[in-house]
Amino acid sequence: MTTTNTISMTYGTEGRLSLEVDPERVVMSHGSVDEIPDIRLAVREALEHPLDFPPVVQAVVPGDRITIALDRHTPRSSEIIAEVWEMLDGRGVTAEDVFILQPVGLDGRRLSDPRSLLPESVRSLVRWGVHDPTDKSRQCYLASTSCGERIYLARELVDADFIFPIGEMTYDPVLGIRGTSSVFFPGLSTVEAIDKARGEGHWELGPEDDRPLRQAIDEIGWLLGIQVTLQVLSASGTGVAEVICGTLDAVGNAGRQALANHWRVEQDEHADIVVVAVDADAAGHGWQQVGQALETAQRLVSRHGTIVVLSQIEEMPGDGLKLLTGRRKASESLRTLRKQLPPDLVSTSQLIHAVDWARVYLMSRLPGDLVEELFVTPVETDREVERLLAGSGSISFIASAQHTFGHVGSTV
Repeated sequence: MTTTNTISMTYGTEGRLSLEVDPERVVMSHGSVDEIPDIRLAVREALEHPLDFPPVVQAVVPGDRITIALDRHTPRSSEIIAEVWEMLDGRGVTAEDVFILQPVGLDGRRLSDPRSLLPESVRSLVRWGVHDPTDKSRQCYLASTSCGERIYLARELVDADFIFPIGEMTYDPVLGIRGTSSVFFPGLSTVEAIDKARGEGHWELGPEDDRPLRQAIDEIGWLLGIQVTLQVLSASGTGVAEVICGTLDAVGNAGRQALANHWRVEQDEHADIVVVAVDADAAGHGWQQVGQALETAQRLVSRHGTIVVLSQIEEMPGDGLKLLTGRRKASESLRTLRKQLPPDLVSTSQLIHAVDWARVYLMSRLPGDLVEELFVTPVETDREVERLLAGSGSISFIASAQHTFGHVGSTV
């Protein structure tokens, strides 16, 4: 009798796949990451005991104009803002002196009001806004970087007495690692800065490798005089796995280590089949998440191997993905993609590189013929997935794969 292990993976909002697999075939099984049970307590403790910094409350005084730079889609942002307000309120800061500023996004998603858990008496007094990069009257010159680039940022940043950046530390195809000062640039800058920063990502680089845009962002944090930041790491789903507060350098170092502990996937060899599950997270459940999962899968799967993506995606293809339709090969659209720079440039290029490297199967809620136009084979049932995994090839299973970075071989 052959011994088998049960593999269970959740995906989408309520999808679940369970199957029996010969353990000798499993190269890697990366499970879900648990969330902190009491996020407000974790935030409170982080604010009271930051890394390399006194309690954050000591950095402000009554009368300060305070700008909280809150990155888009930060997990549990309402709970975080509620706890930060408790700290400010205890210091004697008035609600009218607090502005919550969020960067503009290219995903078109409407942001939820992060003030929803504030006491009713102050909810409307604490101001909240999403930066408009087209309104030059709301932009101010900050300084020039060491490379001579003139930096313009939202007026609410330049005029503030205290700036408190809050966001998520996560692997990012363009920046390597997003977090610390990433909220500031280019999302709180100009249209020109946003267009210039738009790129495909850097497949050949690891998260820790130097990247010009990441270096510019770090310099902007220094130019703004940022004293302290609060960053979170995502858990599976919409939760938070860790809360880290402190100076930019201390949080950056601790966050990179925490990311490696939770979300870096290491294998000694490529797998014949990689199954990636994509769950709904704080940023939604769309092609951005699928693209990130595909990039991880491509790094882990052997050439001409098989990638199976488990999702419940309903989002229709954007302008970039539409460029694939009618082509003989997906890669034929790369030249046009790089010329037009559509909002879904990154996720489209991730899909193109994946289908050029391996056979890709997608479980989704999209019409099968639409999926096929993207050079991907649609999968509709768990039984179909089981048939794809039948045989003797090696397999890797990656849960919440949109948060992961995959690497094959020893880490130098």
